[in-house]
Amino acid sequence: MVDENSELRDIKVLMMAPCLGKFGGIEAFCLTLAEDLISRGAEVQILRKMVSGFHNDGTIERQEKEMQSSWSANLEKRYFSNFVKPRDQLIKKFLKKSDIVHLHNPLVEGVYWAKKENKPCVMTIYNWQRRGWYPRLLAWRWAVSKADRRWYISDFVWKSWEKKRKVFSDRLPVISRMPSGSILNSKRRGFLFVGRWVPKKGIRVLLEAYRIVSPDPKIWPLSLVGDGPLRQEVENFIHKFELTGVQIHGFVSEKERHKLTKNSKWMITPPHTQEDLGLTPLEARSVGVPCIASTDGGILETAGKHALFCIPGDVKSLAMCIKKAINMTEVDYAKRAFMAKEDLEDYVRPLDQYKTEYLKLLESR
Repeated sequence: MVDENSELRDIKVLMMAPCLGKFGGIEAFCLTLAEDLISRGAEVQILRKMVSGFHNDGTIERQEKEMQSSWSANLEKRYFSNFVKPRDQLIKKFLKKSDIVHLHNPLVEGVYWAKKENKPCVMTIYNWQRRGWYPRLLAWRWAVSKADRRWYISDFVWKSWEKKRKVFSDRLPVISRMPSGSILNSKRRGFLFVGRWVPKKGIRVLLEAYRIVSPDPKIWPLSLVGDGPLRQEVENFIHKFELTGVQIHGFVSEKERHKLTKNSKWMITPPHTQEDLGLTPLEARSVGVPCIASTDGGILETAGKHALFCIPGDVKSLAMCIKKAINMTEVDYAKRAFMAKEDLEDYVRPLDQYKTEYLKLLESR
């Protein structure tokens, strides 16, 4: 963590984010940013707004507890989080006490109260803009237009909202707490998939491609991290085709996920859902692990130009990439591993940019 200092001393930051009750990309970034802001002297409150389909599986609390385990008592005093319902009184209460409001996605209620209370309001926009004239879509467009600063997580998402880029808009990729360090290329083994086990995240396509290639399971195992509604289907597929190289890890701690990432030869991220960004390729590249990825939405950006790319949803295309990775020489692999990390610096911005933008906005009012 950053050493405690007074850059943001006594500044109260309210974050609001939609929440389904499961730990994912938005939750990861909120915690990462909150930790950085608190270490700089700020007080941070995170309100997770329960949306349709909400079911708390406990993963958010587990990750939050893991993060806080390394904090001093002084840091813990400056952090608060809670789940809230729409129009919950806590929203208005904390917003009134805040100095700046940071919304994660277009939360109309957050924008409304920020404007009513004359609070500076910034917004990180995670999802590409859907087309249509439905009331909800119109409300989201209004919310985005009223934010004092708009930060899109990828060029893919940005272009969907702004054909002509506006003043006070920028691309600021979200990040999680990145793994650090690395191990020798010769000690890395196999492939790693990290994500929700839902149809369009590509786990079905991956398993079928892995079955077709049928690599040596001892040299090229496939580790699956995450969970979701397809778990039983995944287990049945592995059993049916006797895929001894597939290892199910389920939902793991951040520490264990980082360890698995560093020890893998390749990160495989094959969604076919118009993915907005994709954090796992960034985590892999931060420790020099190159990616096999689909050219799906923002994944094309985050996987890096030295990734092996496949057609979204195409089993044969992914299988060809896996074969290419297996047959790659150590020299070629070393080049890709080096460039995967080297090029990352051109894409990811440092977290302190958020602190800088907060202060600029506060000083201008």
